[in-house]
Amino acid sequence: MTKQFRIALILVAFAVSTPIAAQDVSRVVPPSGVIGVEDAMLSPNYWIARTRESAAVLMTPGEVAARNRQSFATDPNLVDLSRIGPSLTRERVQAWLKSLASPFTTPPVDARGKPIDRETLAGIAADEDADAIPASQPARYGMAVRRSLLRLHPTDLHAFPSTDALDFDSFQGGILFPGDAVVLLHRSRDRQWLFVQTWQGPAWVHGEDIAVGPATAVLGYRKGGPYRVVTGDKVRTVFTPEAPAVSELQLDMGITVPLAQVPPDQPVNGEGPSQSWPVELPTRADDGTLHFIAALLPKAEDTAASYLPLTRANIIRQAFKFLGERYGWGHMYNARDCSGFTSDVYRSMGVILPPNSGAQGASPAFRHQRFTATDGPAARLKAVMAADVGDLLVVPGHVMMILGKVGGQPYVIQDVPYAIFRDRAGALHKTKLNQVSVTPLLPLLYDDNHTYVDAMTSLVHVTAR
Repeated sequence: MTKQFRIALILVAFAVSTPIAAQDVSRVVPPSGVIGVEDAMLSPNYWIARTRESAAVLMTPGEVAARNRQSFATDPNLVDLSRIGPSLTRERVQAWLKSLASPFTTPPVDARGKPIDRETLAGIAADEDADAIPASQPARYGMAVRRSLLRLHPTDLHAFPSTDALDFDSFQGGILFPGDAVVLLHRSRDRQWLFVQTWQGPAWVHGEDIAVGPATAVLGYRKGGPYRVVTGDKVRTVFTPEAPAVSELQLDMGITVPLAQVPPDQPVNGEGPSQSWPVELPTRADDGTLHFIAALLPKAEDTAASYLPLTRANIIRQAFKFLGERYGWGHMYNARDCSGFTSDVYRSMGVILPPNSGAQGASPAFRHQRFTATDGPAARLKAVMAADVGDLLVVPGHVMMILGKVGGQPYVIQDVPYAIFRDRAGALHKTKLNQVSVTPLLPLLYDDNHTYVDAMTSLVHVTAR
């Protein structure tokens, strides 16, 4: 970055024309270490009031559905499970298995910061039992019965790249939510893990979290209606001792659950349904097979009868429901990471995003402005200043959502480990956030010497037709 560009960025970042903590940005680093943010900015209404045509519908449900079909047809990071099979060859399954290989440049460390020895890693690899994959097998289907972490190897062992990166488990590969479909590919040597294909790609999952069922039941679970869409950050079914498998079951934002067909005057699991939505949820029988039973989802919980309209106001409202949630790499810690945050927000409005930041920045179904080393500071800054609410700004390994502008300065909401910036005197500050946060954009650094704008690889216009 040139000296002239850094001066220009500082001028733009600090030259705000409204009293929005301009002094915090330009002169004072507050005790929180988060520059340019006042308490009023931590409310969605603050940003909705500053957003043009905030209630305008940006895409109709039909247009959203067409976009999703285009995504699955064109994006290599999304998998249409209905197109897998009817049979699977050993070569195909082994190729998926090898795609998860993650060689370390340095020995990984465990949760205590101790190096993981080669014998342990070799034992994990051996438990994959790749040689036992049959030459050919029929495609079998299953469904997640609870929130279940996807792993790149059949182990719960955490493998971190270094002792100063203990939030980034190299073995963590994503999440399955209740009702998510999978194709069963293989089982680990200890029989505790299943290797599965998901809509996000292949991964390992605890076998007890998956119920096996016919393709029609698995793939048809979320088709049709009526249903409830989870619009809160997390909701839970009611407690019920009669059906422990669906008692206080967590459902995350954007999940859809079909309504159960039960008489309105008949109890469900010992409780009358008049104050709740009877919903149909998957369970796993003792023999591992898929069954559906009714459960109650309180009407007081944050759900809707359909996906929320895709408006700028709803994008903001949904994003703020995660404000302050801890950063969770690959949906660890009962939370989500940067791309999980953007995905879950948009899923509540029916839009499917790819499962990681790099894929979100490159998906062929969305309109992008791409940036390379040949794009100069002026072009990058112009694009950022023209970005609209809900657009995604992607840098290597991270994605954030445009929130709006105050005094001409763009702000983002992001699930981020750190806020790095330089104060007016040039001193470097690195504030630990590790949560969904509102921040100004222009002053923040991608690393010690480059801003987010410097590092930007893509600006994604999610709502553009």
